[in-house]
Amino acid sequence: MSTKTFELKAIERTDRAQARLNSALSIYRETILPEAQNPERQIIYWIDHSKDALTDEFRCFAIQRGLEVIGYLQYSYFREEHIFFFEYLCIRDSRRVGLLPSAALKAIERFLVDNYRADFTIVFECARKKDSVGNWLKDTKLVDYFQHLGFRVVSFDYQYPILQSFDGAISYPADLMVRLPGDRETVTSYEMRTILRCIYFKHYLRWDRPFLKSDQFKERERLINELYTRQISQIGSKDNFTTAGSKRRTIIKFFADRGPSIRSLLVKIFGPKLPRLLLVIVVLLMVQWLLGSGWLLVPFVLAVSVVYCLAEDTKSAEQLLVKIIAKLSRARPLQS
Repeated sequence: MSTKTFELKAIERTDRAQARLNSALSIYRETILPEAQNPERQIIYWIDHSKDALTDEFRCFAIQRGLEVIGYLQYSYFREEHIFFFEYLCIRDSRRVGLLPSAALKAIERFLVDNYRADFTIVFECARKKDSVGNWLKDTKLVDYFQHLGFRVVSFDYQYPILQSFDGAISYPADLMVRLPGDRETVTSYEMRTILRCIYFKHYLRWDRPFLKSDQFKERERLINELYTRQISQIGSKDNFTTAGSKRRTIIKFFADRGPSIRSLLVKIFGPKLPRLLLVIVVLLMVQWLLGSGWLLVPFVLAVSVVYCLAEDTKSAEQLLVKIIAKLSRARPLQS
């Protein structure tokens, strides 16, 4: 399947494209362990508040192949630390037996590379499963698959805070997986503290704040502080944490440290109306060439502006056009 057939569709409001949102959340319900799920009403709240003036980002996407929704991606981006925390990345593909199609991951890669600066870190949790006798077991199939894609398991006894309730156990075990800049294979003690602080306080605690009363939030904060203290006690004076990954030569390289494509930069600078502007420039250059006068380069920019404003047909363009005409009308002709 070509990468071009897969794309990310941002979910930024719950009152639009509801069929897409419902399909994505259906995949989320079916593929994520119950103890690792956030209540959907909370997800809906944060989708509707994703554009609030926050230092960090919260984003949700439907992963689509053509018009079919086959997956759901939810991440937090911690701007200062330049870390992505993939909260949920799940796929339900009726045409494919197995896990996440590599073409879908390439679509995610292209979005991150095009929209964020290079050398970012990606972190996510692979929740462990409880067997019939109460032991927590690694999700070997899922971990092996992401290792094949270039992610690595950190040698760290990681726990994530309980989500659905604030009573009893305060955490569950998971395997912490990372993708480090420059294909590094060790996590420094400083990076480990930063990752834990971002996940616990800048994601989990921030997420819970709108849904708890003051006394409940203080208790939640106390529990997460307790978990964080317990987790960083593993670090101590240790300098680095090793990671385990695939040794296969056929490993697929995703999220390479390269800049955004020229096309994406052009779109960011000029917007989607760039083709129209280029057409106007070409037409006016042809007119200048036919007239054979280099002096027409002087009014060329003004002429482009006038024609572009007429084509734009917006309030801002109309105001700009009025100002240009006013300037031209006040200009005096040269005396011979």
